[in-house]
Amino acid sequence: MRRPRSGPVVIIAGLAVIVAVGLVSALANPTPGARSRGTLAGGPTTTGVSPVPETLVTHTVRYELSGGTALNITYVTEGAAITQVSQAAAPWSATLERKAPAGSAQYYSISAQDTGAGTLKCRVLVDDVVQSERTVTSPHGVVRCSKTLT
Repeated sequence: MRRPRSGPVVIIAGLAVIVAVGLVSALANPTPGARSRGTLAGGPTTTGVSPVPETLVTHTVRYELSGGTALNITYVTEGAAITQVSQAAAPWSATLERKAPAGSAQYYSISAQDTGAGTLKCRVLVDDVVQSERTVTSPHGVVRCSKTLT
């Protein structure tokens, strides 16, 4: 029986997800020190100004896999954190709530590798609306669904 060559593919897929999450996170959350701090010698200052409270919105996210058995299921959770499940039989899903400031960019992603020659399909649903859907049919193929929403 031939053993799958999952090592390099899984490492590359995992690194791609980490880089993408870091990039989206950096773009969505600019440097905190970029706010105005006022000027010297009687110029305008921010003293006495109260920050406007952020309005948080909650989205229900559902990641789904269907088809065969999946390896290294990797998905994005709250605050761009990454969660991984080593192996699961499909159909498989994870549902979570994500809170974020209104109008901020949010990145949703799931990836997994098929264990055999079957078909593996992924979907990302945000508030019950399909945002991304992909299928892989190649033996031991990697499927990835992702979407950035504002």
